[in-house]
Amino acid sequence: MNILVLDEWFPSANNSGKSIRSFQLLAPFAKQHRITYFAHCDLASPAETENVRKMKEAGFEVVGVPRPPRYDSVAKILLGAIPSLFHPLPISVRRHFSYHYKSALQKLVREQHFDLVHIEWTHYAVYGSYINTLPQFVGTHNVEYLSWQRFAKATRNPFKILLGIHEAQKLYRFEKQYYRNADYLSVVSESDAQLLRDEFGLSHFCIIPNGVSVAVYDEIENTPKPNHLVYCGSMDVFVNQDAVIWFIRNIFPLILKKNPAVTLTVIGRHPPDWMLKLATDRIRFTGSVTDIRQQLKEGCLEIVPLRIAGGSRLKILEAFAAKIPVLSTTIGAEGLNIENNKHLVLADHPATFADCCVELLDDPKKRTQLIQAGRQLVEEQYDWSKIAPLVETAWIKTIDRFNAKGRQHQ
Repeated sequence: MNILVLDEWFPSANNSGKSIRSFQLLAPFAKQHRITYFAHCDLASPAETENVRKMKEAGFEVVGVPRPPRYDSVAKILLGAIPSLFHPLPISVRRHFSYHYKSALQKLVREQHFDLVHIEWTHYAVYGSYINTLPQFVGTHNVEYLSWQRFAKATRNPFKILLGIHEAQKLYRFEKQYYRNADYLSVVSESDAQLLRDEFGLSHFCIIPNGVSVAVYDEIENTPKPNHLVYCGSMDVFVNQDAVIWFIRNIFPLILKKNPAVTLTVIGRHPPDWMLKLATDRIRFTGSVTDIRQQLKEGCLEIVPLRIAGGSRLKILEAFAAKIPVLSTTIGAEGLNIENNKHLVLADHPATFADCCVELLDDPKKRTQLIQAGRQLVEEQYDWSKIAPLVETAWIKTIDRFNAKGRQHQ
């Protein structure tokens, strides 16, 4: 098949969770099919140039267009939200929209033949309306409106509450429209699938869960530092920023009262300047790293204090593969086939989370039990080698459904 993939940027095997998922799901087919990856790209950036090189090495054809200005920090997103209140597109869609991207995409479709368009992110489904003569598959990473609902519930700021409610409503309408327009979809978890059934009345989708390359985590030895916590996540993403800030302000002081030796390393690219000011002798931010495994394997415990995310957590699967025990909120572990106190420990209230953290750091036997159960789970259910074949099956169903709709209109 000749497949056109639309995405925000070119993915890599060791970047953000979204990027890792995209690369691991599509790379196995890049030499079996002709896959043209169409995304924004800044060739002046060494990191993006390296991503392009790796994409070509994996067998992809790449077409890059200049990246538009973006709001990356929470403050800029909120400031940019003011004019967006009066725009038909949700801010999380509008901030990524580019007329240059649209024009270049239409030109590419006119000049080349494609059997299928694979839209590798809900926000980019808006471009599907400009090339609607092709079968369209949308690979979702979350049910997006849910994150904004949770954003509104997680804050006491009246403006943020109104913004969260407003954006959740706009994203709900956006997702309902574009999911129905798509010929086929994928979601990452059964909980997301249930939302599509209940809220949107949809059935033309499959579940393609998140995964992890389990074996690569055995290439580096675990060197856990006593009382050392780690958090993994792209720090230019507001759900990760919220999780870290909530933990540092509301949970970490409670931990230090009971165990003053505890330290935290936040592993993730592009932490904003205001967040770096929170660094102390107990708290460290790594910024971008070429390989998270070394930093991760220094952890005695991974924390996942997420409050407003959706989908399912790659960071938890990575910790399981790396043989790191996990302490998470319920939302943080959502979408995974896990059992509390068997594969990880769940806690939602700051005091409870702090108590569980201290107890786990003092209980090596419990940590070992969690490590063994988590590793067994990812080996059996969440290795990318078991998950990637689901993509090709979804492509076939996309084309079949597109053709069936065409026959109905004849």
